[in-house]
Amino acid sequence: MPRGVSRLLAMGVGALLSAGDVAFPDTAAHAATVETSGAAQCAAKGFSIDADPKGTNVRSAPRVNAPVIGHLAPLTYPGGDKSAGVLVGPEFEIVGARDGWLLIQRPGEPDDLKLDAAYAAEGRGWISGRLVGTALGAQTLRAAPRHDAPIVARMQGENWGPDSVKVTAVHACQDKYVKVTATPPGGKSVRGWSWMPCSSQLTTCDRGGEQLDN
Repeated sequence: MPRGVSRLLAMGVGALLSAGDVAFPDTAAHAATVETSGAAQCAAKGFSIDADPKGTNVRSAPRVNAPVIGHLAPLTYPGGDKSAGVLVGPEFEIVGARDGWLLIQRPGEPDDLKLDAAYAAEGRGWISGRLVGTALGAQTLRAAPRHDAPIVARMQGENWGPDSVKVTAVHACQDKYVKVTATPPGGKSVRGWSWMPCSSQLTTCDRGGEQLDN
């Protein structure tokens, strides 16, 4: 084979290999992780109370200037029935907290949490606790996240129980406790730690027979 032709063929093969590299990138090399240093670990549940019709920003770190890496779906009417007059938010697990921000994962519906491709494999991100609600199941709010801590308030009245209490923010979490701002029916807002809340927005919490802090 003439030397010139051989050189042209070598250049063509090199170009094809180069094109192949571009067409099939190593996606694993581009995977990203969220910031978790200094975060408390927990196992709790909550739901969005963000009234923004565009949904909730999900960030890579627990601060307002961290990059937005995805979104939670906006509030919706159950079954699309507006006559019900009740809006419900996407439900999720709360697995960490830091500085008033919550690390969330595993939404109740897969499409409720959409993350950028680089963070999709990790499947979690940070949202502000001011935009998160939860359904109380325990009858007590405590001063610290433990069963023997002083009781701040009792979430029980003559005609109402924990499920009637409105939670307007989740500030922190530790193990199965969450620190909330809660407003009882006809009462003033109070802040304290509640044990093992749930994400049920239309029914009461089912805690599988665990009745501690009742």
